[in-house]
Amino acid sequence: MKSVALTFESAREIPSRVRSSTAARLPSFDYLRAFVIALVVWHHAMMAYCTAGHAGQGGDFTTATAPVVDGAQWTGFNLMVSWNDGFFMPLMFLLAGLFVRPSLARKGLGPYLADRARRLGVPLVVGILTVVPLSYYATYLQSGGTAGFGAFWRHMVTAGPWPSGPMWFVGVLLVFDGATVLVLAAVGDRWPALPARVRPLRSSAVSWFLVFLAGSALAYMPLGTVVGASQWLTFGPFGVQESRIGLYGFYFAAGVIVGADRLAGAFADKWLRWPVVAALATALYFALPEQLGDVVSDAALVVFSAAMAIGLLALAVRFGRRRSAVGDSLGASAYGIYLLHYPIVLWLQYALLRARLDAEAKALIVMVLGFGLSWLGAGLLRRLPGVARFV
Repeated sequence: MKSVALTFESAREIPSRVRSSTAARLPSFDYLRAFVIALVVWHHAMMAYCTAGHAGQGGDFTTATAPVVDGAQWTGFNLMVSWNDGFFMPLMFLLAGLFVRPSLARKGLGPYLADRARRLGVPLVVGILTVVPLSYYATYLQSGGTAGFGAFWRHMVTAGPWPSGPMWFVGVLLVFDGATVLVLAAVGDRWPALPARVRPLRSSAVSWFLVFLAGSALAYMPLGTVVGASQWLTFGPFGVQESRIGLYGFYFAAGVIVGADRLAGAFADKWLRWPVVAALATALYFALPEQLGDVVSDAALVVFSAAMAIGLLALAVRFGRRRSAVGDSLGASAYGIYLLHYPIVLWLQYALLRARLDAEAKALIVMVLGFGLSWLGAGLLRRLPGVARFV
């Protein structure tokens, strides 16, 4: 077996079977990614206005239930946050995996890994040193802190706590990409066999969904039962929700194995069934009483997450094939929006703390301004020489 180093040196020798499987990038998935990142912004915009929230005290921002907590609250945001939390991050990992095979076919293992290190690693390091402290300084001030930003920054990066904020996704994705390259380097020329031999998705979409559902359950439920839903695994400024490590990894791997080209073909016919399944799974997820226990709740989460992912993918493929200037701009700026939105959202929430508005109005203002300013900032960053290659 070739060593990893030797495989990297021969990275451009990608088998022809892989090259033939690549397809032109479909706008559907870029548009869906932009939509999910809009949900991320909406999620963080709502968190300040959920009920039963409380801010930290005495400068200790770690005891706050959300980064910024407003006295204006609405129970409806609790449901919306729960709905988002059940599916949107697994779907982001699935979308991230869809174009791994085509990208590997174009670049090879070594150049692909170098590109991932540049596009993920550099923004990750910059983000945890700038975006994260700037975001949580608003939390610190609301909790009663009085130190200037410089002193706050030095304490965060030297003594902690140093939260990861949204940067946790970038760090985990970088780990998944690195692991993928190591696995493919180890198996060598045999790796195209799996995607090439699986049954066509179009002819067995229901079977594929059931397999996807079973894999999701195996990836999530054992770990979720052992560690619980709220436990986070942290290392300095890096962290991940411990119970969902397997679920995120499974969704990413599923995207790598299936690929965007095969997935698009799966929804050519009978696409409407999948949004219907997603709607039914949503109703089931919220209708089940908590008294049924953690195992039933975990199973419902698995079904809900998988159904929502497939339902939204079906809608994206059905209605997202036609390009538009706005859609292309959002798709190109989606990653930058994700990187920039958190401090913008938190400081907007902080600025509105004393505004005499209800929770719904404040959340809408934060969402519209937060998303718009993040979109504008991402567009400006992409125009800076040398920056576009990172964002």
